[in-house]
Amino acid sequence: MSRREWSYDRIADVYAADMGVSMAFDDVGWFRRQCQRRGGRVLELGCGTGRVMLPLLADGIDIIGIDRSLPMLQRLQAEARARGLAPNVAQMDLQALALDARFALILAPYSLVTYLPGKDDLNDWTASMVPLLETGGALILDAFVPRAVRAGETFQPDYARPFGDGTLERGKRVQALADGRNRIERRYRLVDPGGDVREEFSTVDVIRSRAPAELVEALERAGLQVEQAAWDYGASTSVHSAQFHTVVGVKA
Repeated sequence: MSRREWSYDRIADVYAADMGVSMAFDDVGWFRRQCQRRGGRVLELGCGTGRVMLPLLADGIDIIGIDRSLPMLQRLQAEARARGLAPNVAQMDLQALALDARFALILAPYSLVTYLPGKDDLNDWTASMVPLLETGGALILDAFVPRAVRAGETFQPDYARPFGDGTLERGKRVQALADGRNRIERRYRLVDPGGDVREEFSTVDVIRSRAPAELVEALERAGLQVEQAAWDYGASTSVHSAQFHTVVGVKA
């Protein structure tokens, strides 16, 4: 795998105050119940700094974490040491996994599949996960419910949050590409207590939104049986009000 820097390398140090606290629902609790219900070994893809993985590990769940970003994994390891945990993690690309183990459950949380930007990537990748599942094992796909893109030429403010002794500010600029993907540019500013910008950096991601029906289709095309679906991890009841759709596919 190439060690080419990508966006999450740059935000590893601020992730906990950035996307790590942006989840409005108890997805960790929902994933915990899925793990406890099935038992066995769990694989989390895109484990990042351990927002999902470390609480599950602390609960005694046998979980392995995979992420493309070495800086994110280094932050995970530091957080784990502070909690007295010993996580099993590895740096790998989502589309180039080198694993020969089998799992009772594979998690792809927090809209990870939107980082499969090619039109056919989701179906191809889902099929590639099936050999990693035990018989009766499950793959969980999770994605934002697509909404109209707020595109524009200027950065729109997202938030300003406490960070260290100062403030973390983030703005976002979105461009809708002709092929159905979205180019998302995020600008971060670390502001000191006096209001001066201490550091500024930006990231760029190109993603493809995935409708709920696409998640179901990908699982079914891979030969998995759709066992369960949830809106906002059980907090909502329909696509009209939900931000997230999560689907469980089981290997017969």
